[in-house]
Amino acid sequence: MKQRLGLAIVLFCLIPALFAQQKVKQNAREDNASFMFTESQLNEDDDAAQSTSALVTSNNDVYLSNVGYLFSPMRFRVRGYDSQYNDMYINGIQFNDVETGRFSYGLIGGLNDATRNKEGISPFEVNNFTYGSIGGATNINLRASQYAAGSKLTLSGCNRNYILRGMYTYSTGLMKNGWAFTGSVGYRWANEGNIEGTFYNAFSYFLSAEKVFNSQHSISLSTWGAPTERGQQGASTEEAYYLANSHYYNPNWGYQNGKKRNARVVRSFEPSVVASWNFNIKDDMKLVTSAGFKYTSYGTSALGWNGNAADPRPDYYKKLPSSVFNVYNSVPTGEQLQQFNDLTDNWKNNKSTRQLDWDMMYFANEQANALDKETLYYVEERHNDQLAFNFSSVFNHTINDHNSYVAGIAVNSTKGMHFKKMKDLLGGQQYTDVDKFSVRDYGFNSSVIQNDLDNPDRRIGEGDKFGYNYNIFVNKQSAWLRYQGNSGSFNYFAAGKIGSTQMFRDGLMRNGRAPLKSLGSSGTAKFLEGGVKAGLTWILNGNHSFTVNAGYEDRAPLAYNSFIAPRIKNDFVKDLKTERIYSGDLTYNFNTPVVMGRITGYYTRFKNQVEMEAFYNDSEARFTYLSMNGIEKEHWGVEAAATFRLTSNLSLTAIGTWSEAKYMNNPVATRTYESESESNEDRVYAKGMRVNGTPLSAYSLAIDYNLRGWFLNLTGNYYHRVYLDFSSYRRLESVLKSDNEGAVDANGNIIGMSVPSQEKLDGGFMLDASIGKYIRLKNGKSISLNLSMNNILNNTDLRTGGYEQNRGDNKQNGELREYMFSKNSKYYYAPAFNAFLNIGYRF
Repeated sequence: MKQRLGLAIVLFCLIPALFAQQKVKQNAREDNASFMFTESQLNEDDDAAQSTSALVTSNNDVYLSNVGYLFSPMRFRVRGYDSQYNDMYINGIQFNDVETGRFSYGLIGGLNDATRNKEGISPFEVNNFTYGSIGGATNINLRASQYAAGSKLTLSGCNRNYILRGMYTYSTGLMKNGWAFTGSVGYRWANEGNIEGTFYNAFSYFLSAEKVFNSQHSISLSTWGAPTERGQQGASTEEAYYLANSHYYNPNWGYQNGKKRNARVVRSFEPSVVASWNFNIKDDMKLVTSAGFKYTSYGTSALGWNGNAADPRPDYYKKLPSSVFNVYNSVPTGEQLQQFNDLTDNWKNNKSTRQLDWDMMYFANEQANALDKETLYYVEERHNDQLAFNFSSVFNHTINDHNSYVAGIAVNSTKGMHFKKMKDLLGGQQYTDVDKFSVRDYGFNSSVIQNDLDNPDRRIGEGDKFGYNYNIFVNKQSAWLRYQGNSGSFNYFAAGKIGSTQMFRDGLMRNGRAPLKSLGSSGTAKFLEGGVKAGLTWILNGNHSFTVNAGYEDRAPLAYNSFIAPRIKNDFVKDLKTERIYSGDLTYNFNTPVVMGRITGYYTRFKNQVEMEAFYNDSEARFTYLSMNGIEKEHWGVEAAATFRLTSNLSLTAIGTWSEAKYMNNPVATRTYESESESNEDRVYAKGMRVNGTPLSAYSLAIDYNLRGWFLNLTGNYYHRVYLDFSSYRRLESVLKSDNEGAVDANGNIIGMSVPSQEKLDGGFMLDASIGKYIRLKNGKSISLNLSMNNILNNTDLRTGGYEQNRGDNKQNGELREYMFSKNSKYYYAPAFNAFLNIGYRF
């Protein structure tokens, strides 16, 4: 990777000379960028949350143009919406993953300068590139002619996921011959990040060429990628954090031959390309047509173990002191108390106790080799790769000064490739591709244990695929139309869209648990989509206005949630339907010489949602798939923001939101075990549970001061009402009946059933600051310096979220466990004090 970086830097340093004899038409073009993604949004921590979906806009919306970076340390999501409802476009092509619905910020990681030119819109905002989603949308413009001519070198240092970053960008601007070229390279690195045991190694590149033939036609081609390898942090329990004396304890790593090694490593690379044709038919008509292609290679490593091998994870519950006896409602024996104290001392005073023991795993495999036995420990790499093709064409027509319309079509065809492969046998020599849970239940001679019946008892080597291997195909087509107009004091719009989605699974292994419905095609599920929305703005005068918007949408379910147990078989979720979304908001906007901002009230209702979970069920000692269907949710709340211009150099900005986002029913559930072929109907008692992983209340007060090229900012943020991700397993009707000793009435309803409440995390305050200086040099050159500091007061007790463990407190025989899973959830914490120094030189 370092060699590639060096070659790329040499190449880009030569580019200015190559175009030195080309006279630039516009040597003073400024970047069309009034906002940028923050480092928190571009940290590629998709596995931790995929939750940063705050909107960023280029208009005067004080709220949406600030919350994206202000609240990003707490993984704030606007209105509590999942990030699948926020659309990301690049040169008019939507780049959301159609299987998960989400955009991977790793796609553009390290390309901050190249992705500066963008347009963001709120859910009902009129625009020229999309119908728009309820979470809003952003379009990044990568056309080479839209970059300022010249070079920019950026160097950064920080104590975050990486510690060093370098970027170089060069653009010719639009030359006299109608050509424009822009290129950018970047590198981010950390031998160890701010969390012990993590590392970061990422290269990024961007190339764009555009030819402007005349005033009517131009063609552009852009390509980019960001190959990345990084070690991950894992969540843990409060007991483990206490014993490790740190809320940033990471159980994912350990020493191997004296060197740190992380078991959870992400390797990703998503090379992409977009070609666009801009056709200015007339002064009042424009057609923009784009086609894009993306290949995704995304692999996450994880430890695996066979047979009777002990769980190697250091924070496995049986290795914690609280597993010795029930510390909540029992009195220990002398022997138990001694064992408890010994474990506590080891955890506190012996660092190796708190980390993975790689040397032990290698030794165990060596012993197995000597006895001609199966490998006990190994590292697998789970892949979610993808090939995606997109096409879009948008027509804009301005009829007159008061009326215009925009129409567009879009097509997507995606092939998702899901498999796992053997990354490292840790010195082992034998591994057979069978399901270890089925072996326990059915024995070695049963065909049920085979992961691939057509290749039974296959020996697996490093690099081989095993366990599961299947493809998911998704095809989408849509067309939309929006009309906007104005008359006197009113602005208005109306829009509609129609589309369809087709999806199917293609199994590449005949699984022993589902021999008749695992290999080949599942058959195609088809869904008709559509939506309508409209809005009206009443302008009282130049300073005050009211806006009301309303919309309805039918949305196809995500392929990710549409299959009951996709690693095993082809079965779709029962009664799969399109999701229905009802939304609306009412806004008061104000913009006076002293203060500008808005106050908004909103309401959204979701129906027919589907959610899928996969987890190891310790209560029943088998891997479990749990699919919920027919989910209803309600989101409503208030957003407010105002900027006060105290003087020409000093301003005060206040931002706040209070929202509610919760489940409104008890959805039907389908439970499937990996060691069985059949599924079981059940119900999850989820009514009243809140959406997790985002503050439902957040407030901010900021002071900004600028004078003679200096700017200073001091911001205080308070977060409240963050809820833990609740365990659907612990709220299954069958589990609740078991916990209540099966007491039911004549109609089969549970008597005295107690549904576990959802944990609400403590709120907290965070103080941030930044200082910067912009220095103009001769001949259009400039230097920009910026130092941003987050969590200055070092609040290390602020939890951003977490999850309940999908395990019950009772054993299979009904007896209470010593270890109480209900009181040992796993948590994530907001970053401790961190700083980011950025130095930019434009020349």
